[in-house]
Amino acid sequence: MTERVFVIGGTGNIGERVVRQLLENNVQVTLYTRSPTKAQAMFPNATIVQGDYEDLQPLGRALEGHTRLFLLIVDYGCMGRLKGAISSMAYRADIRQVVDISSLAVTLPWRSSFLGHAHRQGEEAILANPNRQGYYVALRPSMFMSNHLWIDVHTIKKQNVLRHTAEPDELEGWISPNDIADLAARVLLEPMEKHGDAVYEMNGCVLTPKERAAAFSRVLGREITYEQITPQEKYNFMTQTMGIPHLMALDLVALFKGVNKQSMCLPILLGKEPESFEEYLKQHKNVFE
Repeated sequence: MTERVFVIGGTGNIGERVVRQLLENNVQVTLYTRSPTKAQAMFPNATIVQGDYEDLQPLGRALEGHTRLFLLIVDYGCMGRLKGAISSMAYRADIRQVVDISSLAVTLPWRSSFLGHAHRQGEEAILANPNRQGYYVALRPSMFMSNHLWIDVHTIKKQNVLRHTAEPDELEGWISPNDIADLAARVLLEPMEKHGDAVYEMNGCVLTPKERAAAFSRVLGREITYEQITPQEKYNFMTQTMGIPHLMALDLVALFKGVNKQSMCLPILLGKEPESFEEYLKQHKNVFE
């Protein structure tokens, strides 16, 4: 059977890496995007379908003839509705595997996290789908290393300081977006039966804030210090300086607090060691200079 993968969320840093790996392995790829010109320039060998989340009619027709679906949605307010509707269309179109980027925050106490609750609604909507006759694989990453590129970059670049609410020696979990993409691509390329309805937790490394600051210092060649701030100060920075909405800002103040163990099976799933924090920083050194 010729594999054809339909991709939703294929132009961001995770999705782009997934698509490139699929194309490199001669898999036929179709992208659903509101920006077809951009997508076609990125992936000349992919089929592009124009559409958005407001009108899913083009999606229903386009899914036919595909065997798998990669799903990455960041619309947290509509997560459950969208994932439920899209997966229903996919299974009706005889897609046999859905690979979904969820979150480790799903495992937090019920409704205690805005992000976790949104992703939980997404997972439940797919699992409860009456049309589901194929597999559903959920990837649950912890805190993205890429958060440093849009949250912490401001103080690191201008003040040489990393600020957060955690104790200086408190362990925190992180995952590289590259590892998320690599595992998603691997699942999409391997036999569906191997992964079944798996849930894969992805906590790639655990570091203290002091260790993160030290990694920044080594990569940037200048001293970056860590400064512990209050939850109120962190919240004010994210809402007032960055314009992050209230509920998301609250989550980011202390999301995944206590998630301080590396996912033991992650190297097995990836076929390699997870990318280290320092390796990830080296790839994005220019952002902080």
